[in-house]
Amino acid sequence: MRVFIAVFLLLFLASIAWAQRSGLGWVWQNPLPQGNPLYSIHFAKDKLHGFAVGSDNTILRTRDGGFRWERQDAPTDVTFSGVWVRDADTAIAVGSRGTIVMTINGGKDWNRVAADARDHFYSIAFAGADAKTGWITGTYGRIMKSIDGGLTWRTQTVDTKEHILRVSAFDADHAAAVGLGGTVLYTNDGGANWVVTGPCSGAVVSGVAYTSVNSLIVAGYGGCIARSNDSGATWNLVNIYSRSDLLSISFSNEKAGSITDANGIVWMTGDGGSTWVPFNIRTNPKLVAIYFADNYTGWAVGESGLILRTDDGGSSWQRLSEGGREDVNDLTFLNDELGVAIGSKGRIWLTNDAGRYWLPVFSGTGENLNAVTFYDGQKGWAVGDKGTILRTINGGASWGKGVSNVTEDLLAVSFVTDKIGFAVGANGMVLRTDSAGAYWEQFESGTRLWLEDVRFFDEKNGVAVGDVGTILTTNDGGLTWSKIKTNLRENLYAVSFFDAKIGFAVGSGGVILGTVDGGQSWKDQESPTRSNLFAIQAFGKESAVAVGELGTVLVTEDGGRSWQVQPNITGKVLQAVVYRGDKNVWAAGRGGTILKRTDPLSPKPLSGPKSPPVLSGAAPRLRPTIRQPLVTISDDGDIPAAVPAKKP
Repeated sequence: MRVFIAVFLLLFLASIAWAQRSGLGWVWQNPLPQGNPLYSIHFAKDKLHGFAVGSDNTILRTRDGGFRWERQDAPTDVTFSGVWVRDADTAIAVGSRGTIVMTINGGKDWNRVAADARDHFYSIAFAGADAKTGWITGTYGRIMKSIDGGLTWRTQTVDTKEHILRVSAFDADHAAAVGLGGTVLYTNDGGANWVVTGPCSGAVVSGVAYTSVNSLIVAGYGGCIARSNDSGATWNLVNIYSRSDLLSISFSNEKAGSITDANGIVWMTGDGGSTWVPFNIRTNPKLVAIYFADNYTGWAVGESGLILRTDDGGSSWQRLSEGGREDVNDLTFLNDELGVAIGSKGRIWLTNDAGRYWLPVFSGTGENLNAVTFYDGQKGWAVGDKGTILRTINGGASWGKGVSNVTEDLLAVSFVTDKIGFAVGANGMVLRTDSAGAYWEQFESGTRLWLEDVRFFDEKNGVAVGDVGTILTTNDGGLTWSKIKTNLRENLYAVSFFDAKIGFAVGSGGVILGTVDGGQSWKDQESPTRSNLFAIQAFGKESAVAVGELGTVLVTEDGGRSWQVQPNITGKVLQAVVYRGDKNVWAAGRGGTILKRTDPLSPKPLSGPKSPPVLSGAAPRLRPTIRQPLVTISDDGDIPAAVPAKKP
């Protein structure tokens, strides 16, 4: 079971495992308004006031049809998976650990609603002219009903223990719910009796919608669509000639409906679900939830905070969220304002204002870029998959290719002068250049394990780390390498040094190592996490910051004798971190995630990182200057941005 369970179940578990998502101290810089996965969206009848909810305590509100969004604060720390909006002031959201929250003032305040259940709640729906009767569904067959607009809830008896993912209600008597194991439930008496059926032969059923009081349509994995014209008693399968996993369904009237699938396709019907036509809206990540307010106006949400809107019934879609969604694999800042980020599919971004706005740059490659480094404010290099090497001499405004003569993936790069640099990667690959990255020579490392990171102190001395606890050192500029014994089986993903002696390495399972002799010996440090750590920066003799899975951020101020977990606003995988003192801290990772601190990492003042040494005879370092991409590209070229219609 693939997409839907991963979306709802695993991320719920992640929200339980990692606490304090609501902690302050970070702000989203990309994507905007935020990048956490969104699982549900709903609008009031005016089509202006709406809410979207998702992981990491995310609640977003709009008052203009989705063109502008603002984050709401709820007295919880959960993943929200369902939301229902009654009017401009009233909305209810449900989530993990039996969470129900309600607002009656447009989201200014959210208050908990008592529920005699600790199940994870997945969906919520109300029906009737006054919208007083509603249902919530959750884990292990949990179904709860309210008859007072959501103020109180009571559990109903259901003959299933399967997780119930979606619920739809037509009126106070007719409701249907679907979930795992092919489960389809319906009631025609307000929930006094729920009947279990299974038209999708055990496949996950992920969406359900009423088209009339007697007509039901369900959708699920493997392209399963089934219709019932007798309130759920009997079913007919609809063949759409696709085996794609269907994720969400919405009907605006008896005839017009839409379904999203795991391949970024929206399926549309105009005959009540008898036939379906696919429309490719060119999106990846996936759209997890869809909602239509009328025949023309609809919204959809999905991974990495993606929010879309259609005004033509789903034939075309536009983005309401901003920013690229490709993974950010590495990040560097040339000073407190000017930075460069690189990522998957050849993506490169620049910022001239400390990350408030990121400019996409044409890179000339579609390969994943894995690491970036700058010698000064103008000269920089990036390395990536299949031996890709890029270089810039204008602060990242444009990039040209270097010749590596290898096809292995390159994972890290380090320069000690404007001419001499080193790169490492798959199968123990070690490369050296003395031509400013134009041409590279391969050296033997003595291992075929992947080398994940490398740091050189000068032209001769360097350290590389990699898989299965591999640590290599060289004192002759990479000609020969010595393996340091660690008795470590975990992969090491990153290494950072404050000076030629003091450094740290991090890796899988939360492993943290420290050295005080330039990497010749390492000591295991006690880590407060078992999450994989992918990046670290040492910025003082006893200070370092590390990031990794589940939004993990760790800080030490005592040389690693203790590491403190920093609260975060996301559970996304973080793969890069930059610390420049005080609040000048950035973290970046999957789905285009770029975060910046709004508060210092620690209550105590911490010094900024020291400048790297300048080798004798090296060229003078050039200062960074504001730059613009020489070739302009779209920040997210697959879906056009939405523009509000001008008022007459």
